[in-house]
Amino acid sequence: MISPMGGRHEGTGGSRLCAPAAHRAVAGLACPVVGYFVARLLVRLVPSLPTAMTYAVCLAVALALGWRAWSARIELGTRSLRVHNTLATTTVDRRDVRRVSANGRLEWRRDSGRPVRLPSEALRGAWWTLGTGREAYAFNRERLESWARLTARLDLDTEPA
Repeated sequence: MISPMGGRHEGTGGSRLCAPAAHRAVAGLACPVVGYFVARLLVRLVPSLPTAMTYAVCLAVALALGWRAWSARIELGTRSLRVHNTLATTTVDRRDVRRVSANGRLEWRRDSGRPVRLPSEALRGAWWTLGTGREAYAFNRERLESWARLTARLDLDTEPA
């Protein structure tokens, strides 16, 4: 059920933020194309490499990256969030999240050190989107900001009276 003050993610902590499907599809389909051209370049630059094996390895890596690009997302949990980008997955504790910038970076503090800025593919469109899908990315940033603000209320509730 959706509460009057916010979305389903505030109550359950089980929400998922994704970029628009068209953007994820283009990013996912572009990876094998780039992998093919990388293999072709390698075969031309290093003629001693076996051609079939080079194409197979490059396309296998490109398909894995394509799948990761398609499934890029942010999972909002009750105690932490997981940012799944094309190249890496990062888990951030809920209390460590400081802010979400307008340019699509999540700022958090690791222990008591300097702030870490983590870009996310679900919070800002790539250059090739040419500004399409602005509303979807803004909505994702708003949901993440409200999830982070809810932290203060959760921390107050866990203190003994």
